[in-house]
Amino acid sequence: MSEIMIAVDLSPFSAEVISQGVALAQRMQTSVTLFSVVEVGLGMALPETVSDLPERIRETAAALEDYKTQHPGADIKIVVATGNPKVVTLEKAHEGDTAILVVGTHGRTGIDHMLVGSTAESIIRHARIPVLVVPYNKADH
Repeated sequence: MSEIMIAVDLSPFSAEVISQGVALAQRMQTSVTLFSVVEVGLGMALPETVSDLPERIRETAAALEDYKTQHPGADIKIVVATGNPKVVTLEKAHEGDTAILVVGTHGRTGIDHMLVGSTAESIIRHARIPVLVVPYNKADH
């Protein structure tokens, strides 16, 4: 059976992305994989940063568990990965039986968008499955 994969970065907007994804899964009568990536970049080469990685993974899993408890009727599995979110999210989505990938945007534009880059945009461009993008609405948050 196919599932919905909800990828979040644990920003304050993640709760809305998760709610939208869970609602879709319930309408489709399917399960959810709640997914987040602990980013591992160039700065991870520092010994003190590498030693923090297990704790960051535990904290991320705990945060996802908190979100899961907000949706008691949903069939939700939690997955935490490490690496580059743009790459690892798509690898996970493409490896399994994911029917739809749900992501959120932060609404960055202009120089912020160019400097920070957009994980959601990269995922949309490279996904081989449908992607539901939950837009960030500044007026609502």
